[in-house]
Amino acid sequence: MRANYKMQRLFVLDDLGADIEFEASPQQSHYLMHVLRLGEDAEILLFNGRDGEWSAAIAAKSKKAV
Repeated sequence: MRANYKMQRLFVLDDLGADIEFEASPQQSHYLMHVLRLGEDAEILLFNGRDGEWSAAIAAKSKKAV
C-alpha cells in the first residue's frame, strides 16, 4: 500500500531497482512536464507491475526530455 497518495505515479516497462537511471519516452516526458507541470528535482513514483514502486526524482535532459 502506498504511503503517499499525493505523489504522481508513472508506469514504465523497464526493470526498476536502486540507483538506476530511467529515460522517459517522449510521451512520458510531455505528460510529466506539460500535463502535470512537474519540474526538475520533482519526486515521482515509478512502477512496472513486477518490481513494486520506486521513488524517483526528475532530472531534465533538455526542455523536452526528462
